[in-house]
Formats: sequence, structure tokens, C-alpha cells
Amino acid sequence: MEVALAYDHRTSLVTTAQGAAFDLAANMRRSPVAFRGRVKEPLLFRQLMVALHQCIVSDLRSVDEDTWRWMLDPVITVHHDQIFFEAFSNDQSSYARLSAPLSVFEAEDEISYGTTNIDFTWELRDAMQKLRSSRRTEFRVGAGGFGVTTNVGAATKSHFERKVDLPESWLKGFLQVQSALVMHPFLFEARPVDLLTVLACFQDNKPPSPPHGLRYEFRPDEPISIVLEPWERRFPLRGTHYSGYERTVRLWGRRRLELLQGVLPYADRVQIGVLGRGLPHFYICHCGPYQFTLVLSGWTKNDWSRDSAFDLLAPRTRPDAARVARVCAYLREHLAAPLGDVAANMGWQKQEVEAALFALCRGGRVMFDPTTGQYRLRELFAEPVDVDALFAPDPRLAVAEKLFENGGVTLREITLPDPEEKRRRETRATATIDDGASYEVTVSVDDTGRVRFGRCSCKFFADNMLSRGPCEHILAARLALEAANRQVSPPLEQPQ
Repeated sequence: MEVALAYDHRTSLVTTAQGAAFDLAANMRRSPVAFRGRVKEPLLFRQLMVALHQCIVSDLRSVDEDTWRWMLDPVITVHHDQIFFEAFSNDQSSYARLSAPLSVFEAEDEISYGTTNIDFTWELRDAMQKLRSSRRTEFRVGAGGFGVTTNVGAATKSHFERKVDLPESWLKGFLQVQSALVMHPFLFEARPVDLLTVLACFQDNKPPSPPHGLRYEFRPDEPISIVLEPWERRFPLRGTHYSGYERTVRLWGRRRLELLQGVLPYADRVQIGVLGRGLPHFYICHCGPYQFTLVLSGWTKNDWSRDSAFDLLAPRTRPDAARVARVCAYLREHLAAPLGDVAANMGWQKQEVEAALFALCRGGRVMFDPTTGQYRLRELFAEPVDVDALFAPDPRLAVAEKLFENGGVTLREITLPDPEEKRRRETRATATIDDGASYEVTVSVDDTGRVRFGRCSCKFFADNMLSRGPCEHILAARLALEAANRQVSPPLEQPQ
């Protein structure tokens, strides 16, 4: 996909003894976006912006792997309640988002809401080291004729354009991040100092041999622990307490956690979200009024776009184009809203609204904000992405549909949600799948239709579990469970 970028000047940071003007050049090929205000805490703003740039240039792939010359410039969105920056790493395995509520600025001009790209250079990163709390610091972003002058000078005009030919894998990866964020991960809080201790351990100790993994261990009535392989060093996360069933979540590519090294010293607390073995995980660092979110794929070479198959875990409801357009129009008017508010306004079931929101997220038009629980309008590109052309149907789904249609699925037991048990809100089914060999399958689906758990006796599951999406046998059992639910009269009640 080719993306055109055009700027009427280079992003700059002009400093004097009296103050600094941080001027972000915005893409003139996008709708005008404008904001100008004084930064209340320049040092904290500086550190978080430097961490964002660190994610942009991050590339932990082997030197012989394919690279490309250009990356898409970071995306900035100005909303009624916050400004947020988004960036995707060069190696396609890490996504960073910096959220700044409008309260961290003293706004000085009329605000133009919207999304655009910004010119964020190495030179700017170096210049940001000059920001000081003793100097007045202005932050400004504009496009389409927006311009200011201050007592610290204005940016030098230098019109330039370039075109970025984004690899399909990069584009699919950026879009798949949103699929991961809406999968309802298990969330818990940790102290920043405990994560810094983990970072210091693997930085100071060269691993003698593979595997080089990281495990989150959840044991009932104990603190949650991080275990570093191959040393088997255990780090209890003090202040945490786990009360669910015992489980272990194993992840790889732990070096990417170093992207948080410049953020954690400024964080008051960290929210950690995990989905499962080899699946994405994320870290939300609450740094005073700011939030810095880092989302990592299950391992570095798992670049979101290859074999992740988050779509196979998502609800299967496919909304019509008119419904998707109506939800998009609502968000265009309100900019941000939680799922419940959208459903109440539409007068639809939450499952129907979530399907429309998922389609918008998948197309780069909407993003899910885990810090507020809202869906936000955020047009990643000036023109909508052709999602059907980008995401071809997965062959596993075709095999699953054939198994189900040919009678290869035998449901043995269905366990409905228990309204008295808060931890279990899924419908679980066990099944036997016959496709020439016999496989024992378990699948759990929540009240939105999303696969929350799956297990199969086949080789694909033994090798990958759900890290590359569900196998065709789990998908076939899901189809049979959906068919059984449709035949129940009255319909199964969904938990509130």
C-alpha cells in the first residue's frame, strides 16, 4: 500500500533561554488537525516521547532478514479529552501508544480534532534532550495552513513530500493490534520497580543456552510471579494476589521489554494484560496523568501478520455495511464512546455492536483504548483500507466448515455459564472430531461469541496451542456449539 506524506516544514524544537517551541509538522494530505498549548511537565513529556521514538526504530530481527527503507510516520490523534500518539516498530513486533490528557497542556488556540501523521526525526529526538522544566515549553501540531509564532521563534519552512510503500505485513500487523486489544485479556497491576528488577537480571546475565523465555505463573492465593528462563529465576510481583485456577503463560522475545526501561522510572503503576501462551501481551504504564502503552506480539518473529489468526478467535457475527457505517457515523460525532453507550444509542444487542466495532478496528478506522475502555475514532489512513483484499479467508475455517457439514463433529457435553460464578462466563463444549482420525476437543466461547479457550489432541495444537490461532478441529467444534445454541428454545440467556 502506498501512502503519500507531505509537510510544509520539518518538525522542529526551537529553544532559547526563555523557552522552547515543540512544533510537530503534520501531513497536509490529511484533514487539518490543530492544537497549540503549553506543556505543564516538560521533562516527563520529553522522556515519554523519546520512549515512543525508541519503539519506532526498534528492530530485533536478524541482519539477514528483510527490511525496508521507510516506515510510516507516527500517527497523532487529537480528541476532545486527550491527544495520543501511535507508532509501530520497524520489526513489526511492538506497538506503542502515548496518551496525554488535555489537562497536561494549557490550550492556547482553537482545537481541530482528527488524525494525521507527524514528521518525527532523529534530529528531533536529540533536540528534545534540551527541554527543561525551568523553560516555558509550547507544543503545537498543525496542517492545512495552521501556523504560529512565539517568543522562541518559528519553524523553518521547507516543503517536502515522500511516498511510503508499506509492506502488506506491516499494514496487517498494525491493524491486528486492535484485534488483540479487544480480546479481553487477563489484567493485573504490578509495581514498576519489580519490572525494572526483571529487566536488570536478563541484561546482566547472558543466557547460556535456549530457551530464552519468560513465564507468568499464576498460583491460587499467591502473588503472581515472573520466571526467567533458562535460569529459572523467580520474581514475585509484590502487591499482587491471584485467586483463579492455576495457570502458566509462556512468552518469548523478552528483550523488547527494554522499550519500557526509560518509562518505568516515571511510572506510578503498571497494568499488565496477558492472553495466553505465545499470544500478545501488553503493559500500560501510568506516569502521572500520562499513559504509555506497549503491546508486544508473542515473540519477536511473530510479527502479528503471519499465522496469528486473531480473526479466528473473534466473534463470527458479520455485520452488514449499513450497520458498520452507522456505528462509524456515531463515533465521528462523539469521537469516543464505550460499547454500552453505542449499543444503547443504536438500540442493538451488544454482540451486534461489537461486531461492527471489530470490523471498523480491523479496517483501521477505529481503535480500542484499554486505558478508558472506549472505542475511539481514529482513521489510520486518508482512504479506507480494502480489508477483504488484505485479509484472505483462513484455510482452516474452510476445513472446519467442511468437517461440520459432513457430520464429522459429535458434541458430547455443553456446560452453560454459571451466573453465580463470576470467573466463568463462557459456554464450554467437549466434542469428538472425526476427519480420518479421531480428536478430542474442548472449546469455550464467551457471551460475545469470542473463543476464550480451546484444546485439541491434534499435532497442530500440541505444537502451537493458540499462539497461531485455533486449529480446524476447535473451529469445527465451535460451529457445532453455535448450531446447538440456535436450536435451543427459548434462547440461552446471556450473563449480564
